[in-house]
Amino acid sequence: MLLSKKTVEENATLALWEISETIDELLDLLHLDPFIIQEISLFTSDKRKLEYLAARVLLQEVIGEKKTITYTKQGKPYLVDNSFQISITHTGKYVAIVLHPTYRVGVDVERISDKVVRVQSKFLSEAERTSIEPSLAKTHLALLWAAKETLYKILGQEEVEFTKHLAIEPFKPYLMGTMEAKETRTPAAETFQLTYHVFPEFVLVWTVKP
Repeated sequence: MLLSKKTVEENATLALWEISETIDELLDLLHLDPFIIQEISLFTSDKRKLEYLAARVLLQEVIGEKKTITYTKQGKPYLVDNSFQISITHTGKYVAIVLHPTYRVGVDVERISDKVVRVQSKFLSEAERTSIEPSLAKTHLALLWAAKETLYKILGQEEVEFTKHLAIEPFKPYLMGTMEAKETRTPAAETFQLTYHVFPEFVLVWTVKP
């Protein structure tokens, strides 16, 4: 079920889907595409099948026509016809995509859970951990995790160390807002502005880079 579709920065399109359908229902929405049926036959997990199918249904819903998604060797998705730059994310029953005709894009959705508290040292530097708002720790950590995943996706590089190569400037978490970030994995050492939205169960972060 389509939850939202909106135009965001630089005229990019951001869309969010909640998976309430069965595998067969999603396949029907994709007109029983033989290629897709063959693709999901390789998955052993129904959860993985649902995520795969929902992302493609969402893409079809947003664009209004069938597109084929494939992946680079780093796992970055792209459209075979190169009609849009695309980024895809999913967690639990939620799937999101962001699209732009030419600009690079990245998106990530993360659940607000105890897990982010347990694994924070794996993706945050010591300085970043000290900036966490104690009263909103789980939400703040989920936003930081999603931000770094978003950066990782837009970079499309191998051997990215989240604690070393990706840095998020301190910020106070609200229901909606922006974050400033920098990567040092590439010679360009680019800066990014990321936008976020906090939902009751999860956070959504995206960026568009001209």
